[in-house]
Amino acid sequence: MNEQPRNSSSDWRRQRRPRPQRSSQNPQLPESDRGQPKTLFRLIEPALNTIGTFGTPMVIAGVIGIALGLIIVSFIGSMRIYGLIVIGFGAVLLITIALIYFSTVLAAFLSRTGRYGTNSLIMLSAFIGIILLINIISFGNNQRADTTATQQFSLATQSKNLLEDLDQPVKATAFFREDMASFPDVVRAQQMLARRAKVEDTFSEFNNRNSLFSYEFVDPDLNPDIARNYGISSYESIIVEDKSNGSTNIITRTDDAYSELEQDLYTSILVTSGQERRKVYFLSQHGEANVNRTDSDGLSSLKDSLEAFNYEVLPLRLSVTAEKVNVPDDAALLVIAGPSGELPDTHRQALDNYLKGMDSEDNPRIEGARMIFMGEPDLSESFREFMKNWGVLFGEGYILDQERSDPVTPQRLRVGSYNPVAPEVQQIVRPRGVPLSVSFMQGATSVLVVDDGLRLPVEIARSSPNSYLISDIERTEPITSGEYPDPNGVFIPAYYMQSVGQIGSPMPTSAAPQHQISQMVIFGDVDFIKNTFVGSGSGESLFLNSANYLLGDFSLISIHNRQSVFREFNLDKNQYKFVRFSSWFFLPVLMALMATLVWWIRR
Repeated sequence: MNEQPRNSSSDWRRQRRPRPQRSSQNPQLPESDRGQPKTLFRLIEPALNTIGTFGTPMVIAGVIGIALGLIIVSFIGSMRIYGLIVIGFGAVLLITIALIYFSTVLAAFLSRTGRYGTNSLIMLSAFIGIILLINIISFGNNQRADTTATQQFSLATQSKNLLEDLDQPVKATAFFREDMASFPDVVRAQQMLARRAKVEDTFSEFNNRNSLFSYEFVDPDLNPDIARNYGISSYESIIVEDKSNGSTNIITRTDDAYSELEQDLYTSILVTSGQERRKVYFLSQHGEANVNRTDSDGLSSLKDSLEAFNYEVLPLRLSVTAEKVNVPDDAALLVIAGPSGELPDTHRQALDNYLKGMDSEDNPRIEGARMIFMGEPDLSESFREFMKNWGVLFGEGYILDQERSDPVTPQRLRVGSYNPVAPEVQQIVRPRGVPLSVSFMQGATSVLVVDDGLRLPVEIARSSPNSYLISDIERTEPITSGEYPDPNGVFIPAYYMQSVGQIGSPMPTSAAPQHQISQMVIFGDVDFIKNTFVGSGSGESLFLNSANYLLGDFSLISIHNRQSVFREFNLDKNQYKFVRFSSWFFLPVLMALMATLVWWIRR
């Protein structure tokens, strides 16, 4: 007798073949099953039926597991492995239910709704794939756009050029603590993490420019041998190493923002690669400010800043007994910082020869002389005479600017009215297009350059018309009447000048040779670069920009003076309401209208 096929609740058993007739001799077993083992499918059929009864909870649990795992992997890096386990668990649940209800799932996909859903899924997958491909390409070709007004997040031209010419491997190793979660001071930990991000970002920019520059972060506590080999004993130190010759240079943090990191890396690469350092000489022996002194009147801070630009800073002591002395032939720049003593004739002759473009053998120098001269109201007569012969006159009092001098200390001039027009000084006073902030000059005197056709004078800064030249440094009020009133008018505390000879020299009939063209920046004050005042205002930047400009290192100017520009977006009450409510209602209403339009078309 043939039995009717039974319908099972299980999805895979909806259609069954008829059972074969039972034999009269063996009623317990179907004819076809005699002497044959049960199939694996029949063995697990009851278990599958049981699992299938929990289909809905398993689907929900699988979806939640995958979503939760993705969140953990995306946002909790330390628990990444657990997130992957959760994703795998959720995927197993969904796959199991899909296999149990395979025909149902297949039928759903083959239905009209299923085909629409499948097409949507394919389109969504294609879209996600395109986005992933774009991101992969972007990561492999990392390019950033810096939209800040001062390009403060971009490498300076000098750094780019250095990296383009880099032909040997250089590695930077930064020593930072890794486990910041256990650090007791939460605020300090956050600051350290921010500094590390700054360092890593700068390293990445260097690496993107040239893969020969590599970097690594090392925890000195976990890797004490590495720290010991480099002589590192504190966090946040950076070692730059030339891998071809093994030379190293250490970078220490100068401020909380690592504002000088790019400059320090630039210098370190130059130092470790053995590139020649240009020499800057500071004249001594005549009462000048000492470049090696660390007290308030010294220039040690300025020296450190110049050395950070890879310049070699040296004092220049000329012989007082030799009949003939000369400025060294390797002098890239000569600085005379506020001399108060007398200038011997032999030394004066050496300075004259230097400005004329002659070397120690009275042969033409390869390039013209470059000098920064800083005078004071008490400048000695011999130095006044020397500068006068080169067309530069110094005042004999200090500038009292009733509009810009410090109200508490009138002798302190606030220099902020820089020349906004002259292209010759733009890179000095407007690095990267951003003007320098105020510089403070204590007891600055006036400077005047004779325009006789042999020199090109350009003002760097000036006082207001309401200014007086006060001869007595103790007096804080001008004399405006009487027989001897104080001179009144606009005074110039800083000049840039090109010259082709002393006063009275014959006028050249053709373009002067390069070695005869001297360049000079003249200041009526030296206090603004002393250790006491160097950190006040932009005095140090003013000097360094002048030095870099004279030396032709224009891009160094850009490195040093990267200033943030605060731009505030102000809205009135009505504008604020418009932005607020349009963001709340406009986009949702627009999406609703679009959905309604689609429904109307497809109804």
